Amino acid sequence: MNTKTLRNGVLLVAGVLVAYGSPALALAAGAAREATQAQAAPAQQDKSDRPDLNLTDDQKAQMKKIHQDAKAQIEAVNNDSSISAEQKHAKIQAIHRDTHKQVEAMLTPEQREKMRAWHQSHHGEKSQHEAPPSN
Repeated sequence: MNTKTLRNGVLLVAGVLVAYGSPALALAAGAAREATQAQAAPAQQDKSDRPDLNLTDDQKAQMKKIHQDAKAQIEAVNNDSSISAEQKHAKIQAIHRDTHKQVEAMLTPEQREKMRAWHQSHHGEKSQHEAPPSN
């Protein structure tokens, strides 16, 4: 697998973790970056400008579980030597899309709007995650 592609995938997950603000999740993202020997992007190093979504304790618990599950799935894909680099990349992208959908589903409309506005201001038009075309 192309290390740049893998690093970008890991950084995407890390960005989602950073955007939602749980220190425990950010530590998990750091561990994932270290595992792939990726360097943190400058936007992810400065956490002071991330949106304050005012998550409830229940939302924080849900968020933690969603990201722990995603991390475990990505680790399993990365450790699967029976699939090609391209297949790994595709599976990891699918995990990222599913994780994003789960996170958006648990947010209130106001929190979703805050998150989308923050993503757009930091990542431009590409940050607007749209549902993949159905096959």
